[in-house]
Amino acid sequence: MLAYLGPAGTYCSEAAEKYLRGQKQKIKPEPLNSISQIINSVSAGKYTYGIVPIENTIEGSVRTTLDKLVRKKLYIIAEVDIAIKHQLLTLHSVQSKKEIREITSHEQAIEQCRDFIEREYPSAKIITAKSTAGAVKNVLQKQLRCRAVIGSRAAAGRYGLQILQQNIADYKDNVTRFVVLAREIQYPARDAITSFVFSCKKDRPGGLYEMLGFLARDKINMTKIESRPGKGVIGDYVFFVDIDGNYALQAKVKAALDSIQKHSDFFKLLGVYQRRK
Repeated sequence: MLAYLGPAGTYCSEAAEKYLRGQKQKIKPEPLNSISQIINSVSAGKYTYGIVPIENTIEGSVRTTLDKLVRKKLYIIAEVDIAIKHQLLTLHSVQSKKEIREITSHEQAIEQCRDFIEREYPSAKIITAKSTAGAVKNVLQKQLRCRAVIGSRAAAGRYGLQILQQNIADYKDNVTRFVVLAREIQYPARDAITSFVFSCKKDRPGGLYEMLGFLARDKINMTKIESRPGKGVIGDYVFFVDIDGNYALQAKVKAALDSIQKHSDFFKLLGVYQRRK
């Protein structure tokens, strides 16, 4: 089974559907309530796979996903990109934007529409929810005429809400990258992305420069680097890196990562997988 951030109608459910369309074996999708629950459940063996958001072109990385990947023995086996088109949804009985006093959605969706909210609904109370579709269901079940939801067109159709205002995101090129997680690493038999996370040795000047030098030495293209607190002492960070190259098939990639591991305090290979659009 594939665990995803539910209920049905979330952007994560769209990503799950897109991933499953490309699979030869039949995999049943199963909605869960939070990113943490998905990752913990896959790690514990309750589900074979999980799909979670990892970064967005507007809001950046999803902190919960990154922090959990450091601590859990899970691997990225695939990625899926979903274009995010936010709509403002309400009950059909709502006739005008003047009736809206509250706006609810997942925190990422709210931040992606922050300028719109402040311009169109400066006095509205903001209510965060665990998911966009969960917020939709809450408004529908409680018949909250005063509350609008930031959600997808698919969610509006699935749950029978109207679209009061269309395409409300502050930036139009809005894409979220989702990753599929499993307990066992997989190695594609062709060109791939390799993702890993590491920390530099403490109190060593030029430590990060030295680590990245192992990639530059063999002309390995780094497509992403991001730091997160190490959850210990202030000033300690771990670095998440994506590179073009297949750790299992390309000797220079393996040699570079082996060197980084040898010279770091912490190292974890996060996955080797194909890029999907």
